[in-house]
Amino acid sequence: MKTVKKYAGILMMLTLFVGFTSCEDDDTIFDHIVGRTWVGDLGFYVDGEPVESGITFKSNGFGQDEQWFYDWDQRAAILDVRWWIDHGDLYLDYGNRYPLLVLEAIYVDGRYLTGRLYSNNIDQGTVTLEMAD
Repeated sequence: MKTVKKYAGILMMLTLFVGFTSCEDDDTIFDHIVGRTWVGDLGFYVDGEPVESGITFKSNGFGQDEQWFYDWDQRAAILDVRWWIDHGDLYLDYGNRYPLLVLEAIYVDGRYLTGRLYSNNIDQGTVTLEMAD
């Protein structure tokens, strides 16, 4: 009986530990990303060439994605984006011309924002964006 109680206690502590460390709440994520620019590959192409996004999140739920060609020192596009966080997922709505992007289970660790990217509900893999200087 002691062994069962011992393992039940350990299991309960591990469950609490995972629950507290696995994700951040929406308000904490909001505070970490607002007013900053986050740079990385969100799968966009301009004129058949891949581009890197630099998304600046404003506190009003809107933002701007300044996209640059990788091989050129040239801006490719500037897109307006509406964004929100719900249950630890970051939603990026670029309007009718683009699919809704979702970064699931995002977390911010210092200069990095990481999550699993979905475009039109298709898993695109893990994406990490870096905070710009």
